[in-house]
Amino acid sequence: MENLFDKWKTKIPKYSEEFRDTLFKSLSEKYGAEGDKKVSLGKHFSTNYELYTYAFFLGLYNNEYSPLPGNVKKVDFSHHIQYWGSKTVSVRKDFTKLQEYIFAALIAKSNIDFIALDKGEIIEDEVVKELINTMEAYTHGGLTLIKEKLEDNSSYFLNPTSFLDMIVGSSQKQPLKFN
Repeated sequence: MENLFDKWKTKIPKYSEEFRDTLFKSLSEKYGAEGDKKVSLGKHFSTNYELYTYAFFLGLYNNEYSPLPGNVKKVDFSHHIQYWGSKTVSVRKDFTKLQEYIFAALIAKSNIDFIALDKGEIIEDEVVKELINTMEAYTHGGLTLIKEKLEDNSSYFLNPTSFLDMIVGSSQKQPLKFN
């Protein structure tokens, strides 16, 4: 059996196209911290995967498991998980630990029979697909929460602690529930 973490991080998770213009273009840089050095007017995240990661944890902490509907066009930003936060210049932070935390959360929240996997009754690709589906569902839930917050108050994210407030507020509302 190949290492599930290594196999999972070669994937490119998707999100609903509805969030491309409403959230990704308005809240994150297209080219990232090492890309095009243009003025980032109102951008809160250096890269798209930083927003994606934040939305995953926001969805997770709010227990917002929301699978992408089958009729929705799914898109991605063509960046494998293994390269999220890869350190190619000294100003970039290494996200390896963050990838491990996401993976651990996915293992805890996914309905995977690891005994069946060990026995060969299910294949690794099925397990990795379930992990990605779980990741996409929590991210979709988090992105939906961000979109709703913007619809309720378009200037909410002008507060420097707004994203922190959303995470902290969610952890105080309800404890995490494990399936």
